[in-house]
Amino acid sequence: MIRLIVAADQKRGIAKKGIQPWYIPEDEAYFGRQTKLHGAQVLVGSTTFKTFSEPLAERTNYVLTRNTEPVEGAVVVNNLDAFLEDHNNQDLWVIGGAAVFEQVMQSGKADELYVTHIEADFGCDQFFPAYEDAFVLREQSETRQQNGFRFSYAIYDKVEPSAT
Repeated sequence: MIRLIVAADQKRGIAKKGIQPWYIPEDEAYFGRQTKLHGAQVLVGSTTFKTFSEPLAERTNYVLTRNTEPVEGAVVVNNLDAFLEDHNNQDLWVIGGAAVFEQVMQSGKADELYVTHIEADFGCDQFFPAYEDAFVLREQSETRQQNGFRFSYAIYDKVEPSAT
């Protein structure tokens, strides 16, 4: 099962000038719990990986990059399609950034989306891809509040093509 996990503002914004423009500790804890479930394997783009102070603990970190040089604490992935095909029957979390989300969504291999909806507009310059036509809401939490931000957690399932 290939799952994408993201926190996004009202316009699906996920980053501004290379950083996430909000700090919600509860959401960070949620991200940690979720990505350690179901195999604890995460795929991240090299630009996003560089924003981490270290590889994500208790998870296998895969870094998508054109570079063939080793990345300390991670497994280098140079061919996304082959990697997704190899992991099609395994649990994998895709954690960003925007270009990686877009490529995985375009591949049609994303099965579930875990989206933290933040009720604000941060003027982001990086966005999560449109998903409303390809995914359906399975469940959504009550609206929560922390650090002055209102947010909710939602899980979306891939819409299976109808057999007509």
